[in-house]
Amino acid sequence: MLKVIVLGSGNVGSHLVNLFNNSSQIDLVQWYSRSQITHKKTEVINNIDLLKEADIYILCVSDNAIKELSDKLTFKNKLVVHTSGSTPFQEISKQNKRGVFYPLQTFSKTKELDYTRIPICVESENKEDLEFLKKLCDKINCKYYEIDFEQRKTLHLAAVISNNFTNYLFGLSKKIMLDKNLDFEILKPLINETVNKIHKLDPIESQTGPARRNDQNIIDMHVKMLENKEHRNLYKIFSQMIKNIYDN
Repeated sequence: MLKVIVLGSGNVGSHLVNLFNNSSQIDLVQWYSRSQITHKKTEVINNIDLLKEADIYILCVSDNAIKELSDKLTFKNKLVVHTSGSTPFQEISKQNKRGVFYPLQTFSKTKELDYTRIPICVESENKEDLEFLKKLCDKINCKYYEIDFEQRKTLHLAAVISNNFTNYLFGLSKKIMLDKNLDFEILKPLINETVNKIHKLDPIESQTGPARRNDQNIIDMHVKMLENKEHRNLYKIFSQMIKNIYDN
């Protein structure tokens, strides 16, 4: 059994605790949290000096807290990894072996996930630890990708655009609907089909809409309908960028 300790009780930490507890081949030794929380299956501590022996210590904290937390660890020469998409493993204290265990997914504490469908991006400063990280992924039935820091930064950038920006647009669409007493549920089948398409078609090939057709009359009408100046600019920018792709 691989002995694991998770440090941090945010969205990522909470889901990793569930993920490891679901595996019969993982011994989740402890869960460190500054917040007062309890867990039925795992010992929770809020004193970092009480950390026990483990094969790996996973820091699930914000990027700017990685160095601070790793500096507080009292042991040496253990494998310590973080879960950040845009921070080098060098932020972890040199007193321990360092690496990255980055699950590429959007996490919300109240939303259950199929953990076997979450890709894990791994990196370490030595081959032995990298093999251990791959083994850990195998134990939890997650596909892994060996990705270095520069690749991980690019991946994180693409993830922000495809997830965070898209989610903002969903919120904007919902507001536009509600302002006119329309039910956002009407849009959900369209949203689902849009997402489902990318599993079969290239996004460039599946693009539709007035900008794709170069229907300037509809574009102008939509821009006039938007009351917020930033929203009008956003619509214009997106439309022009789409038109630029297909004009040639």
